Amino acid sequence: MPGACLLCGTESPAGGRGLCPACLGDLPRSDPSCYRCGASLPREQLCGACLNRPPAFDRTLSAYAYRYPVDHLIHRFKYRRWLTVTVALVPMLIRRIREEEEEFPDALLPVPLYPGRLRQRGYNQALEIARVLGRELGISVAGDLAWRRRSTLEQARLPAAARRRNIRGAFALRRPPEGRHLAIVDDVMTTGATAGELAKLLRRNGVETVSVWVLARTQGEG
Repeated sequence: MPGACLLCGTESPAGGRGLCPACLGDLPRSDPSCYRCGASLPREQLCGACLNRPPAFDRTLSAYAYRYPVDHLIHRFKYRRWLTVTVALVPMLIRRIREEEEEFPDALLPVPLYPGRLRQRGYNQALEIARVLGRELGISVAGDLAWRRRSTLEQARLPAAARRRNIRGAFALRRPPEGRHLAIVDDVMTTGATAGELAKLLRRNGVETVSVWVLARTQGEG
């Protein structure tokens, strides 16, 4: 059935992707960035921070810059149950993955929510994204591989140094990972603290390569 565009309200044709063609075309694409952490750069290369102190993950791919209206859409997806946002935003991420990921991972690991927050929200937005990616790319989703063993403050409310302290030791694995290459999936990446903590855990348990796939990356931050 036809539906309304999530941004302008214009009626979209049956089988539409949640956004009308005009609004979809206006979404801010990711800027040139560091190959490893996704921080904004004049051209795609490794940033100074990754050269001096590489993160535990190897590659970051994002579909969009975390600017309006992408930030608005993801906020509604995360807190207002706008699950149609995955239909609108994930196709661009899939396109980037197919174009730029040299080797698909053996499994996708959505960033887990703390059980109390999951009960409150009713769904894990990272898992919803991973399910679409897994279905379209033919990759298994390891949704129960990791768990968040303690409640943490919301990362978006904290400065960079506090984010790293906040997330330290927050995750654990339920079983050994299967495969040598895993991709961590989330909605937004800012400093990379959450992905870095999960990547360290995966590497300690035998994973050789860790990619990070996100809908959007905040620009200008390492």
